[in-house]
Amino acid sequence: MEQATGVLVADDHALFRDGLTSLIGRWPDFEVVGTAADGAEAISLARCLHPRLVLMDVRMEPVGGVEATARICAEDPSVKVVMLTMSRLGEDVYQALRSGADGYVIKDEPAHRLHDYLAAVMRGETALSSALAAQVLAELTGSPVGHDPGPRVCDTLTPRELDVLRLLVDGLSNEEIARDLHLGETTVKKHLGRVMDKLHVRNRVQVAVYSVRQGLVP
Repeated sequence: MEQATGVLVADDHALFRDGLTSLIGRWPDFEVVGTAADGAEAISLARCLHPRLVLMDVRMEPVGGVEATARICAEDPSVKVVMLTMSRLGEDVYQALRSGADGYVIKDEPAHRLHDYLAAVMRGETALSSALAAQVLAELTGSPVGHDPGPRVCDTLTPRELDVLRLLVDGLSNEEIARDLHLGETTVKKHLGRVMDKLHVRNRVQVAVYSVRQGLVP
């Protein structure tokens, strides 16, 4: 049996931390390895516990979730971070994603959907609550294109990588991209990995935001 994914829960409400720990304890593919009451404690525990996934609240004192996420991701890029919060503010969403978060989930999601989101993140996808997905898409499609990224970035992307990039911006999953391009899912993941490396971004949402704003895709 595959080893359960170690999870660190960071939230400043003890009752919520306890409830989430109890919920995750019923899932055979995830296990809570530690809990933190603020961002500073989350950073410290991530260093010593080496979780594969961190569930992070946004608004915490004295160190908030966005700052903690940036620090954790900088120290260990392999860690996945999902913001789990009540905040629907656009600025919180974009700051979290810019800091390196792989997902942003609202706390009123049903338990089974939270599990699906976390499983998707561990497959290399990005998790966004359905209530926020449309908001993020509207921001992408409505954002003015930034400065010309110049030939250096564009020239480093192969035609196939650009094909994958366009479908990702359209919101397709790895499975759907693979089907559209007649590729294996593993091949799609490799292409996406190379795109992220070349664009110096961490996850799918950051790829999409960068690509649209810099004019890499129409």
